[in-house]
Amino acid sequence: MSQGREISVIVNPESGRGRGRERSRELLAALTAEGFAPSPRWTEGRGSARELSRQALAQGAREVVALGGDGTMQEVAGVLAASGCLLAPAPAGRCNDFCRSLGWRWQPAALARALKAGLARAVDLGLVNGKYYCTIGAVGFDAAVTRYVDRMRLPLTGTPAYLYAVLRMLGLYQPPQARVLWDGGEYEGPLFLAAVGNTATYGNGMPIVPMARPDDGWLDLCLIRPAGFWRVVSLLPTMLKGSHGKAREVSFARTRRVEIQAPGGVEMWADGEPLVHTASLVIEAAPAALRVLGPPAGPPGP
Repeated sequence: MSQGREISVIVNPESGRGRGRERSRELLAALTAEGFAPSPRWTEGRGSARELSRQALAQGAREVVALGGDGTMQEVAGVLAASGCLLAPAPAGRCNDFCRSLGWRWQPAALARALKAGLARAVDLGLVNGKYYCTIGAVGFDAAVTRYVDRMRLPLTGTPAYLYAVLRMLGLYQPPQARVLWDGGEYEGPLFLAAVGNTATYGNGMPIVPMARPDDGWLDLCLIRPAGFWRVVSLLPTMLKGSHGKAREVSFARTRRVEIQAPGGVEMWADGEPLVHTASLVIEAAPAALRVLGPPAGPPGP
């Protein structure tokens, strides 16, 4: 059925500090072995995967394979959302939380088989001020930490990079005054952290909103009020386990919509990428916005 059919493959060669380039050879070989004619398109920096996705759609693509981390997935998903074109995600980044939430590890042969079988499912996305994201939108301390991780030049990835940045930023962060509104609730005061999750984890496996699922039509909010340096340090082990909901500074809520108003302006980062910096954020669930490759076949890869 798929013999010789061309398929667009968007590759971020720099993802995972060069892991994308290494894994692209195995992925292209696996697709070829299943009878596809993969057409690789190489990204050249931030925003490039978005443009390559637009080109693929304009050329009539029915599926797009994306090889990279969460930032690459965000760019591709934002273009493919509501188009009917299927995203086949192949993890190769520093953080691969979107792929993990879908059940995909590094399984190039399983991915190729699933494509050949035509497996597909619909998943949700987050939408903030008109921009889609895949995993968790972070405002406040988490946004500052993610910005630090994005700019640092240390040989750290995933959760170790996040924890290092947390300790560096704790003494510098000044919580802004903000008003946060969600379905049936609100908070007004100094904001330490607001994480609005389409998926449960970020930072390559940290369950900041452990109840979140990418196919339930909801967003999950984790709101953390200001705490002192040592109090935050003491909370870190519980955040790594997803048990921080017991802390007095932490609140969870399931909602379709979140509004964050901050007169001095706040930034939101999601999927390791900067999305907006403004005084007013409107975050909404986008149910079943994206078609993705269905469940993997065969044993999970590393």
